[in-house]
Amino acid sequence: MKNLNEEVIYDHLINCVQHESPAQIIERFHQLFIDGIGYPEMDIEAALYKIIANLENQQEFNYIISRCCYILINRWQIQPRNRNAIAELIELFENSSTRFTGIATRSLVVQRLQELTNNFTQSEEYKVLRRLVPAFAPKITTVNQEAKYPLGQLICRYPFLYDHCLLEGENSSLQKETVREIQEQRRKQFEVGLSQYTLYLLRHLKTAKRIDSEIGDKVIKPVKNPTLLTDEKLYLALQEFVGNVKDSYTYRDLAQDFLSQNSKNQNYRGFKSYLYEYLIDSVDPKYGKHQFNNRLYQHLKNLFPEKDSQKLNEVLIMETCGELFNFLVESPEHPNYYLFLDLVANLGPRRTIGLLLKIALLNNKVKPLLERRFSILFSYYESQTVEDLRWLVQSLENLNVALVTNFGGVDLSFIKHSIN
Repeated sequence: MKNLNEEVIYDHLINCVQHESPAQIIERFHQLFIDGIGYPEMDIEAALYKIIANLENQQEFNYIISRCCYILINRWQIQPRNRNAIAELIELFENSSTRFTGIATRSLVVQRLQELTNNFTQSEEYKVLRRLVPAFAPKITTVNQEAKYPLGQLICRYPFLYDHCLLEGENSSLQKETVREIQEQRRKQFEVGLSQYTLYLLRHLKTAKRIDSEIGDKVIKPVKNPTLLTDEKLYLALQEFVGNVKDSYTYRDLAQDFLSQNSKNQNYRGFKSYLYEYLIDSVDPKYGKHQFNNRLYQHLKNLFPEKDSQKLNEVLIMETCGELFNFLVESPEHPNYYLFLDLVANLGPRRTIGLLLKIALLNNKVKPLLERRFSILFSYYESQTVEDLRWLVQSLENLNVALVTNFGGVDLSFIKHSIN
């Protein structure tokens, strides 16, 4: 009976959002979930009361009201003119005070509803909903504004964070669909924007002679830099993540060469030894010899020692990559967290991301593990201003470029030919 009542409300909201304006829908939401009384359709109000009366816990309510929100958000996010309504809907809960007194305050079910709604604003589900606002309808419109906003406002720039920052915990299929759609839009926008801007940048710097011969006298209009990196830093990032980093080898070439030389016939102990050499080859010797190399060596040596004599396999490679990400990009709440800060401070964001990219390229299933590590950083710092987190923003921007150029769907091969 409880599920039937939920479906009644879901179907009602689906019908409403198809025929009514966002303002009308938000008023309905306020009447139904905030006021808890006086809803125009009494059968819908009755269905909600039955749900409240039979609720087992707060988490169950969080799931129901989240799904109600996503029914509306899913519709509004595909209509650009209605995306601002997403913020109005989410902020509605922060000003959740009933407009009724008297009978509303005497009704136990209404009191319980208002208590549940208030508790919802403290939940992880609501925290995720709040992140949707800058993801779907970003406020920042100029570069000069960036430093004044909390880091959380930049989530629209990093679709690789969406799976972990916007799809945490138990998610409905509708929620996943909503997030994945906007994620794909943002990813394609960045890929195309980066490709176009790189072409413009290379011609502007007169380094793309081969491209010039291909496109002839065609005029390329200036386009907006899709990153928060300066032109110089973006150029260096492209050199790092697409160009040759050792002799005529790119990071992808180095990873393939490493894997071919370390066949699955080798035992795990030998693999870890070669992996250590593979990684420190990208670390400044002066920095590495101070402490980092020894710490990395000891960490690898202590990984799964019971498996040292086993033959190497894909699962072991994947597990090792995951443990390395945990080691190098530790949670800010962990005692070893300073290692990532130390890497960024000494190697710089670009080279640090390059080191992580070398690991990600060893197995096509570990990229989400790297994205997960940065989602933890993002969530921890999201309320702090960008101005205080330049090192993290630079790291996120470099990671975005690294992922697109190595795992994206846009052909950026012309970059390699132009910068080497």
